[in-house]
Amino acid sequence: MMPEQSTQPRQLAETAPLWRRLAALFYDLFFVIAVVFLATALALFATGGEAIPPHGPVQWLFRAYLLIWVGGYFVYFWCKFAQTPGMKVWRIMIYRERKQSCAGVMTLRFFWGVLCILSAGLLFFAAMRSEKRQTWFEQRTSMRVIKLIN
Repeated sequence: MMPEQSTQPRQLAETAPLWRRLAALFYDLFFVIAVVFLATALALFATGGEAIPPHGPVQWLFRAYLLIWVGGYFVYFWCKFAQTPGMKVWRIMIYRERKQSCAGVMTLRFFWGVLCILSAGLLFFAAMRSEKRQTWFEQRTSMRVIKLIN
């Protein structure tokens, strides 16, 4: 019988620098593209191969549908492993100091990240001003992205 894999770090380290977070996000971009391809293929299957109209309410519904898929990718990995594949490569993970409902708080984390990206990264760079290099959202939810030592 295999031992249960813990999502807690073996040894806590310092808060991950912003460049590692961005590198992990760039790495995850390739997985996000694959998720979008899969979601689009399923949508095409559902429409009988007909393309989604480029304008109108159906296009907005399709964009929301894709956003749900991308959010699902991040929330699943954050809740199950405390890190996405990109975060694993760059040896960082999310450390939650207090236990709360994972899916809810990680969904909010995803939408906070979307806002950060839409602000051209300004909200990410605000994390550099924080003493612990935490974003506003991380401070409010008692979580931080840490760099793993081992």
